[in-house]
Amino acid sequence: MFGALAVLSAACGGGDATPTRTRVAQQEATQTPWIIIIPVTVTPGPPTATLEPTSTPSVVESSPVPPTNTRPPQPTKPPAPAATEPSVVVTQPTTPAESPTAAPPPPTPTPSCGEPYQVTTLTFPENGAKRRARPGSGAGATIQFKWEPVVGFEMDPKIGYRVSVGTPRNSAALYISHNAYLADPVAILNQQATYGLTQGDDMQATWFVDVIRTTGDFNDSGDDAQPPSGTITPCGPSSPTFSIELVVEE
Repeated sequence: MFGALAVLSAACGGGDATPTRTRVAQQEATQTPWIIIIPVTVTPGPPTATLEPTSTPSVVESSPVPPTNTRPPQPTKPPAPAATEPSVVVTQPTTPAESPTAAPPPPTPTPSCGEPYQVTTLTFPENGAKRRARPGSGAGATIQFKWEPVVGFEMDPKIGYRVSVGTPRNSAALYISHNAYLADPVAILNQQATYGLTQGDDMQATWFVDVIRTTGDFNDSGDDAQPPSGTITPCGPSSPTFSIELVVEE
């Protein structure tokens, strides 16, 4: 562009005569202006990328520094212990321990008499009767006992009766077979055994009868206070109990 202007300037200034600029009003209407065409070849240069200027911060921004606390640290109180709830011990229901299994009852042995027997009726002495008891000889020093037999016919000779008599001081027993009792229905406590129940003082005595069986033999010909030989086994429950008054007389 600047070269074209220079050439144009040189062309305008060339020649001997210098054209005089006239006023526009004075110019003739037929005057034709000069047109000078100067070809100008412009060689395009390589495209140049214009880079935007980059701004580089000269100062690295830093996070604001908190102001330093110049006050001395205050003593801190220890944290109050947290309130603890009282521990509750939850007792789990325990399963009750199983009771030991009771041993089965032993089998009921077959009664030694073949079946159970029981005297149900006592006849003599009556309940509450009074009897004398003294050490000397004489009537009334012995006591007779009577009851209704379990059956009215003879049985195994090893089956019989036991009369138990007792006081707070002493006791005695009488034995007789069932068959002998059917023949002579009485059991006798002699005077010495009777006095032994009292030991010298008036005493209340009780008596009852059991049906028994022995593995030996009854001594029916001697003193009723003598027990039979062998092993004695009850044949059933005892009879009801009667009471008598034993009075010692000098």
